[in-house]
Amino acid sequence: MSHSFETGSGFAKTRAAGSSDGIKTERKILGSGITVVTESLPYFPSVTAGIWIKTGSRSEREAVNGSSHFVEHLFFKGTKRLSYGDIYKSFDKMGGVLDAFTSREIMGFYFRVQKKHFAEAFSILAEMIVEPSFPKDEVERERSVILEEIKMVNDSPSDVAVDLFMQDAFPGHPLGRPVQGNENTIQRLTREALIKRHRELVSPPNLVLTASGDIDLKSFMKVAGKPMAKLKSKANPSFPKSVFHTGMKVYEKEHTEQAQIVIGFDSEPASSKKRFDLLVLANILGGTMSSRLFTEIREKLGLVYSISAEHIGHMDSGFFGIQAASGHTQATRTLNETVKVLHDFCEKGPSKEELDIARENLAGGFILSLESASTRMGRLARNELYFGYQTKIEDAVKGIESVKAKDILRVARETFSADKMLMTVLGKRSALKGVNVKLLDKKW
Repeated sequence: MSHSFETGSGFAKTRAAGSSDGIKTERKILGSGITVVTESLPYFPSVTAGIWIKTGSRSEREAVNGSSHFVEHLFFKGTKRLSYGDIYKSFDKMGGVLDAFTSREIMGFYFRVQKKHFAEAFSILAEMIVEPSFPKDEVERERSVILEEIKMVNDSPSDVAVDLFMQDAFPGHPLGRPVQGNENTIQRLTREALIKRHRELVSPPNLVLTASGDIDLKSFMKVAGKPMAKLKSKANPSFPKSVFHTGMKVYEKEHTEQAQIVIGFDSEPASSKKRFDLLVLANILGGTMSSRLFTEIREKLGLVYSISAEHIGHMDSGFFGIQAASGHTQATRTLNETVKVLHDFCEKGPSKEELDIARENLAGGFILSLESASTRMGRLARNELYFGYQTKIEDAVKGIESVKAKDILRVARETFSADKMLMTVLGKRSALKGVNVKLLDKKW
């Protein structure tokens, strides 16, 4: 499918991908810069739609860390026309679902309703995002809510460990700061600063609209055109270049029963041509209960309750991460045994059985996820945000199924190197005493 689009006044040219079962994907770029994508699923009784912002905490200055997440909360607190009660009651009456999230690189706002309620639901969501009122009393009330949320995160050792890892991986960079901010920044954020942040975020070139279900592009645009026309283009928030840092560090924390372990290796961005290789590699090593790390570290040695591996791709960088928790006295051995598993994998690569299981597990899970209109709608948004175009479902399945053992071995040897590694531990300082990463020094 071609993805060449013209922009200018009015709408861009449309390319549609159809099939015999009636599924059709359509995409337009408006003259304002807003991207609109729909996937028609005539057999679905509902419509899931979302408004996506092409940034999150990554484009924040340090002084306003947490402002994007704060603004997300305030979108739900009313407009000049609607109170927060009006918003919630409307969706309750429709029997719909309304939700949102803020990450380091994306903000997402989405709903799912019966088709007959789509126009009302989208008009409410658009008004929330385009014309929030930021009531003074709600700003202060929500400030207290977010401070409680930060305390909740700080009470979760695994969440704290991840934030510390990101701080070590991207020091002095927005990617290294917590999405929710910290108590000091949230206390200092003024209503005026939040309004300014809203203006930075909600600019047409920064927005993607997606919908999946019993809807087509023409119907979507009929509903979305008027509220989105109120927006004026502004300069998009900048994304400072990110560089992954390496090292080994322990953060001591009292009154924890386990050492929280996060290991990361400098790797590829989300759009990398190697993304399928890395996806399969992560599945083989720590994606299932038959994965190698789970089998070796938990089942054979009993050192942890759980251990996982995942490739995290950002827009311009990425890392391969491994996360686990073990008793303080077992932390050193857990780290050494994990390094040994990675070394042994780099020696010979995956077995045929491991590769077959991983490919089938990933392809099967992806295909089954397509039964959800919400998942399909989110996929449309991710394609736009990380690729700038729509990818075919069959190409994603083919990408997974075409990964070969030699591809996995090559990317593992490229990734698992001591000079590309960051090891962050939340626990006792003794955790890193005796840890030997020299096994990963080998030049394959």
